[in-house]
Amino acid sequence: MKFKTACCVFFFIAFLGTANAQKISSSELFNKLPEIEDRECSFKQEKILKNIQKPLVSNGNFKLVKGEGVYFETVYPIKSTVSYTNKEYKQINDIILAVSNRKYSRLDREFSLDYSKNKNVWTLKLEPREGSKAFKYLDFIELTGSEKIDKTVIVTKDGSKTTQWFMEK
Repeated sequence: MKFKTACCVFFFIAFLGTANAQKISSSELFNKLPEIEDRECSFKQEKILKNIQKPLVSNGNFKLVKGEGVYFETVYPIKSTVSYTNKEYKQINDIILAVSNRKYSRLDREFSLDYSKNKNVWTLKLEPREGSKAFKYLDFIELTGSEKIDKTVIVTKDGSKTTQWFMEK
């Protein structure tokens, strides 16, 4: 009986946490999300691949320049620098720039937007619309933050999941 009660309580809490998620248009989103400024901070990333049980963990330095894009300087486990400004990451970079520059109408065309807020923490989930470029390879992108984006989750059709946390240095 205790197990059943615990399961019911867990389900109820989980339901309450997602009950305020709502479809939203870009014009409504403009007033809900804070303006994102240039940012330099640390990041931690966990990538879970379909057939690998242990997540791949990395960390380093992150930089967002509103007019350009995103840069990741990985310092662990291998030193490298990745810029989302090149062709390989253009779609992701375009999404990040659209959010940081508050050009949400572009997102409206490509994605279904779900917004929720719990106290001062907001979450924006972007699911590709059927027929969009991202629909073939992307399940969703989720951005979470308060004054800044603190976490991103990217889930692809092949089952991989990348979670990134951003922390002040």
